[in-house]
Amino acid sequence: MPKKVDHDERRRHIAEAVLRVAGRDGLDGATLRDVAVEAGISLGSVQHYFRNKDEMLRYVVGYLGEQVTARIVAGMRDHAAPGPVRSFLLSMAAEMLPLDDRRRAERRAGQAFTARAVDVPELGEALRYGDRWLHGRVAELIGRGGRDGELRPELDAEREAVVLLAMIEGLATDILLGMRDPGEATETVRYHLDRLTPQGS
Repeated sequence: MPKKVDHDERRRHIAEAVLRVAGRDGLDGATLRDVAVEAGISLGSVQHYFRNKDEMLRYVVGYLGEQVTARIVAGMRDHAAPGPVRSFLLSMAAEMLPLDDRRRAERRAGQAFTARAVDVPELGEALRYGDRWLHGRVAELIGRGGRDGELRPELDAEREAVVLLAMIEGLATDILLGMRDPGEATETVRYHLDRLTPQGS
């Protein structure tokens, strides 16, 4: 009896191969053939799921966003009730910064997708959707922290969300380029969040 193929699992398997290739060699190295070799499957198997490179990359952008978002959402569930918003935001930053091999590969792949999205509108929309979702959640948490007295009540939550996420993006690039080490980047985020708390807290 032929073995039943889990098509969603096979797509995820291919996506993981793309992330490894893109994280190591950039998106130029993520051809269908090279991804097939990385995934340990035939080129025909990759083409069964993705007709061309752009279709494959559109899927991987969504997959990458889901992976990072799932880790962030897991942290949000832990902070669903009134609690340490600042601690969650620091944990969120840690998930987004390239602090280990997995997150470094995700960050390199994400930056490669961003560069390619300039010329591929479908990729750009997928990235913008993820950014809007994350910005909304961060602004919501900062606003809650202000109302609960954990953060300064006069903060503009929308603008602070932009500042925090832009800081994380910049620090992530600094780590990849060797301009900051992971510990320094994490402490910089901690320093910034300390400045959002009321004096004497």
